Amino acid sequence: MATGIEILVVEDSPTQALKLKYILEKQEYTVRLAVNGREGLEAVRQRRPTLVISDVLMPEMDGYEFCTAIKTDEELKDLPVILLTTLSDPQDIIRGLESGADNFLNKPYSEEALLSRIKYILINLDVRSRMRTGMGIEIYFANKKHYLTSERIQIIDLLLSTYENAVEKNAELEKVNKQLRSMQEELEKNNEQLKLLNEQKNMLLGMAAHDLRNPLYLIEGYSEFLGKDNADNLTEEQHTIISAIQSSSSFMVQMINDLLDVQKIETGKLDLNMQQADFNAVLDTVLERVAFTADKKGIDLSVQRVETLPAFIFDPARIEQVISNLIDNAIKFSFKGSVIEISYQYTEQDLVFSVRDHGPGIPEKEIGSLFRPFNTTSVKPTGNERSTGLGLAIAQNIVVRHRGRIWVESEEGKGSTFSFSLPVTLTETAPVRAR
Repeated sequence: MATGIEILVVEDSPTQALKLKYILEKQEYTVRLAVNGREGLEAVRQRRPTLVISDVLMPEMDGYEFCTAIKTDEELKDLPVILLTTLSDPQDIIRGLESGADNFLNKPYSEEALLSRIKYILINLDVRSRMRTGMGIEIYFANKKHYLTSERIQIIDLLLSTYENAVEKNAELEKVNKQLRSMQEELEKNNEQLKLLNEQKNMLLGMAAHDLRNPLYLIEGYSEFLGKDNADNLTEEQHTIISAIQSSSSFMVQMINDLLDVQKIETGKLDLNMQQADFNAVLDTVLERVAFTADKKGIDLSVQRVETLPAFIFDPARIEQVISNLIDNAIKFSFKGSVIEISYQYTEQDLVFSVRDHGPGIPEKEIGSLFRPFNTTSVKPTGNERSTGLGLAIAQNIVVRHRGRIWVESEEGKGSTFSFSLPVTLTETAPVRAR
């Protein structure tokens, strides 16, 4: 096989050196190791090998300096040198030519490519010895003159190895591109399947929610009737049970309604009924509904409004939903005896509505995920109230559909302020559909 051929490997990485040694000894080459150019030069002068394979980036003496030292030594200049490098700049090729290198091989290299280069050099050893001219060549590259003393066949070999590296890398890139195209096609196929499954999920969710909502409304209504109109006929235990039924059914109705809204959002069917409406009237409706809950927790609602606010274009039912969500949340996270400040500012361009509480506040790291569906924070409501984790996500979608924005400012221990803006448009517009 390779009897009598000795290869000196000059490599500062023990892992790479042992890898090379293993590959070469499998081909029955004799292998010696050196850890840098200085040690490699001593090894070459001590016993001349058939071929040298050297890394470029090494301490004490790098591969270029090592190669130059060999090629300027009259007794060693015809010793073939292969440089291993991760570099790819054209200047590296020029440095390789200036140092007299016979061949380049880019890291990471394949075993096949390495052995092919070695075989090529060994075959051409005799040709090289017969074609030596001793002539140099001057070239101008990157605004600098370079004088190359390498033999012409050596230059050709080096340039061919560089070209071969480029072809090999191009083949690898093409292989990777082919794999990426295949993965993209698979992803597109999976996305179509996921889209179909998501549509089926939304359909089933909608059907289940609709079927559940009516009986829940009945439970909520009857429990409210029993709790209010028959309060005098109930024992304390019965009143507690009915109150728990009403509270649970109300929460489940709210959850069902939220799930139906999420389903409409995901299927693009959340339509907005845009019309000229009175913002103050919408706010009054919400305040009337939440007054009992706030009073029960001993929380005052402070409202600052603009009485001269003109009617403008928005969906009153959906904006009522947004306002209700923000005030409900403020009540849930407010302490007994505190004040919730509700206000808005109005210009001819937009209206900015804010709800400020003095509760525990929200950790800064959790603010970024507040408006995601089913998100809950580490902060717990002050009265053990429950939440679906959908309200803020739905509110954000409604506000964005109105071409507004919603945001929160919060500081732990000092409370939170939730705000949203709406463009003030006085002219009728077409209904807006979720996209």
